[in-house]
Amino acid sequence: MAKLRAMIIGPGGAGTAVMKVMHSDGRAEPVAFVEKNPKRREELAAEYPSAIIGDENSHLKVIEEASPDIVVDAGPDHLHGQNAVMALEHGCHVLIEKPMTTSLADAKAILAAEKKAGKIVTVDYTMRYSHPWGTVMQAAKAGMVGTIFYLGGFYVHDMWDYYNAGGSEYTPWRSDPQHPQNILFGGGVHPLDMILYIMEDIPVTQAYCAGNQLAESGMPMEDLFVVTMTFANGVVAKLLVSSGVSGWDFGQMLEVYGKDGSLYEGTLYRRWKDPYELPEPETVGIGHGWNRTVVDFLDAIDGVKDNWMHSVYGARNVSICDAAMKSLASGEVAQVEWFA
Repeated sequence: MAKLRAMIIGPGGAGTAVMKVMHSDGRAEPVAFVEKNPKRREELAAEYPSAIIGDENSHLKVIEEASPDIVVDAGPDHLHGQNAVMALEHGCHVLIEKPMTTSLADAKAILAAEKKAGKIVTVDYTMRYSHPWGTVMQAAKAGMVGTIFYLGGFYVHDMWDYYNAGGSEYTPWRSDPQHPQNILFGGGVHPLDMILYIMEDIPVTQAYCAGNQLAESGMPMEDLFVVTMTFANGVVAKLLVSSGVSGWDFGQMLEVYGKDGSLYEGTLYRRWKDPYELPEPETVGIGHGWNRTVVDFLDAIDGVKDNWMHSVYGARNVSICDAAMKSLASGEVAQVEWFA
């Protein structure tokens, strides 16, 4: 069987991880790239001499010349929407680095284009594969704490080096004054996605958000968000998102409180019982989950596995973040548009 042809938008850290997994898996191969950095384009040309390679203004040209089967978008968040729609209109399956997009209108456009194309859209939510956070997610979903009444999500991450020239991880698009990465969408969706996966199809009805940019992190917009959400069944959830914190601290990422127990930092706590540390499953590992995401994406294309990080989850994440930003601007509670 011929390998699936893949176009990689943004072959940096995440994009390179995808390429490595494609090589080891054997079902897909990179044949085209869109990359802003001239030096990186030279490296790609040397490694893939027959590939179609273009700059950040050549998405359409590259996809038309390369005719890929798959488009992977690991580029700037605010471009995910238009890139995904373009890929679907050209008959491609799409794998998107979270967030699916950064606007409600773009999320709706992706859903419509996916339905029309009959293709698969997968959104990479790597924390589902992590330990202990993904393990906590699965334990809560399996009912280990009984009826849930509260969920807490955390994305606490010192990103000064990503935002500032001279930083060890400086990524110019993240702190671009015109289109800065909104860390609520770009980071907060990690714990938010796990919360939504646990709660499954129970809608979030409303959200309230407070935030500021007092940390002087180099981000030209808010770098702190505190979001409270209410589900239709009365469950309450909270997100704490900060990229301006000084010093590395990923926090506990996810905590879940239920009638029969509590899950916190990988441990199950129950009244009158000893704490139980959740074992790490063989299929879950600490660190980046792109290796699992790519394999699951290809399995979904092959029809051997359900697409468990599908576009509806992506749209729900976007809609809640969109409502949170509206709340931040108005100072009022905002209603959430839910996707079934």
